[in-house]
Amino acid sequence: MKKILIRKLETLKFYFVPLILMLLLLSSCLSIKPSTTKSGKNYFETFFVGEEGTQYFIKPILFMDEKSSENLILDITFRYRNEIKDSATVNFSIKSSTLYKTIDSLDISNKDNKIESDQLVLLFNEKSKTGFTSRYSTRFRLNEIKEIFNNDTWEITIYNQNKVTKYKPHKKTTRAINAVRDRVFVLM
Repeated sequence: MKKILIRKLETLKFYFVPLILMLLLLSSCLSIKPSTTKSGKNYFETFFVGEEGTQYFIKPILFMDEKSSENLILDITFRYRNEIKDSATVNFSIKSSTLYKTIDSLDISNKDNKIESDQLVLLFNEKSKTGFTSRYSTRFRLNEIKEIFNNDTWEITIYNQNKVTKYKPHKKTTRAINAVRDRVFVLM
């Protein structure tokens, strides 16, 4: 009886050891994480629009006024196919304790370039528990937007009834600008 038991254990060992080794090997393969690179897809979306090429939507990026608790959130939409010939729509929201019924002009600048618009359209104003959200839209030439993305030291300036408010990029915004430059505007 003892010999039979020993043979069964040896037979089990014969199957059990390879099974354990196979499970260990499989689990170690599953736990290896591939190296990741930021694709930039967190910062923009693309849509095929047929004859007009591709529509790009640069997701909202955050800018802050260092003097107050105001935030400006900016997004950009444009179409591109083989050559720059269109304009870009720039929408932005100002979250503030102040209601922005009108804005005289908007500047987007970096240490190399500056673009400005005084053709701002109020989309809506909204009241919340923490203050107001004022949403505006304007257009810039696409080649101007491309040039602004060449440098990540942005500053956005709002001119409103003799008041000037300057917004600086949030830390994550600088990453977003660089990712969009490297993944979108490099194609143009």
